Amino acid sequence: MRSLSYFCGQLWINVTRNFLMSAAAMSTAVISLLTLGVFLILVFNINKVSSEITSQLEISVFMNKDLPNFRVTQLVEKIRVLPHVRNIEYVPPETGIKKLEKDLKIRLILNPRDNPLPPKLVVRVTEPKHIRGTAEEIEEMEDVEDIIYGESVIQKVLAVSLAVKFIGFALTILMGLGTLFTIINTIRLTVIARRAEIRTMQLVGATSWFIRWPFLLEGMFFGMTGALISAAILGGGYWMAVARVRDILPFLFPMVDEWVMVRVLVVLLLLCGVFMGIAGSYISVTRFLEEEA
Repeated sequence: MRSLSYFCGQLWINVTRNFLMSAAAMSTAVISLLTLGVFLILVFNINKVSSEITSQLEISVFMNKDLPNFRVTQLVEKIRVLPHVRNIEYVPPETGIKKLEKDLKIRLILNPRDNPLPPKLVVRVTEPKHIRGTAEEIEEMEDVEDIIYGESVIQKVLAVSLAVKFIGFALTILMGLGTLFTIINTIRLTVIARRAEIRTMQLVGATSWFIRWPFLLEGMFFGMTGALISAAILGGGYWMAVARVRDILPFLFPMVDEWVMVRVLVVLLLLCGVFMGIAGSYISVTRFLEEEA
């Protein structure tokens, strides 16, 4: 406890005594984590859009027009027990023709008996990758006249979704590494500026870890403070941006909920800031001690 109290005291002395250097280190952490946070927002929202698009993929199962209701029920039960089926919606011919009128913005005057549309089932699966296999199983069932699920479109959507997720993940990793190296170099400048102090501690017999701890706490402090400032800026900016987008384009861009995004930013940026601050300090101090040895 006495050592911890000493290290915390040293942290406060180092931050206040070297205010300009501390401000530079903290500003660097804020800018680096702001950049990382912007990429996180983009990646999460791109994944949200991708998930929304893929979740709307469905299988249209057309049945015989004169199929009695009990046979429709039997078919629904057969499809429902398939392993990857999420839900099934029955669309009778009357509902189908009304939807067609709405989509085409026309009025069709038809006798119910003259309705050309057959009854159909709209089947949605748990994941888009299971659509093809599920469609093939349904196609073999009795009373199924035809199936439409846009195989080529689904393959393209899945390929784009996978590419977006991979690119987003790769960019996030690259930005994280860039932030880490920036913090390493910034902490290294603070270590070099206190070369004489470190040398004095070595001369009086201080161990390497005793020298490291104040710098590790300092790096953690810079990372944590930078993360909180970055999360506050990005969270406020995202909140206003979402409100603006919803006013202008309410149905076009499905965006991650504000509260969810703010919590994600706080947690991830705090974890990244603390980890990068400690890692940056450790690497910088260790290199310096090895050079001085």
